[in-house]
Amino acid sequence: MPKARTVRTLSSIALVSALAVAGGAATTAFAAEAAPPSASPSASPSASARTPAAKASVTVPSSPVKPGDAISVTVTAPAGAKSLTVSSAALGAVKLTPGADGTTWTGTATVVNVKDGGHGVALTGSGPDGAGLAATARLTVGA
Repeated sequence: MPKARTVRTLSSIALVSALAVAGGAATTAFAAEAAPPSASPSASPSASARTPAAKASVTVPSSPVKPGDAISVTVTAPAGAKSLTVSSAALGAVKLTPGADGTTWTGTATVVNVKDGGHGVALTGSGPDGAGLAATARLTVGA
């Protein structure tokens, strides 16, 4: 029986490594590819000739925050990205406002009453070509 092949992208390896090294410490941002490369060893030539996947990132404060604090959230994504949403169990609603350059969005959110420690922050949306965009960051809440 052949061994299963595992595909790891540079961004996924960086994410896992940073989280392991940080040991729960806050990290400002991680970028993620819009779509993983084909895992099939017999990928068609058109699959390998595709343009590189679009990148997106979400940035939150690297210092610990407290419940009730208003924090800034910054998102970078390709121009023309749509339906960008930032969510976290540690944050209230995040309303993003597009910047003049078309690739940066900013917003504020209030830290809700959650258990102290690291909490994931997720960015989702779609790129100008309709492909999904995703990125994560870690927010540390501490009294």
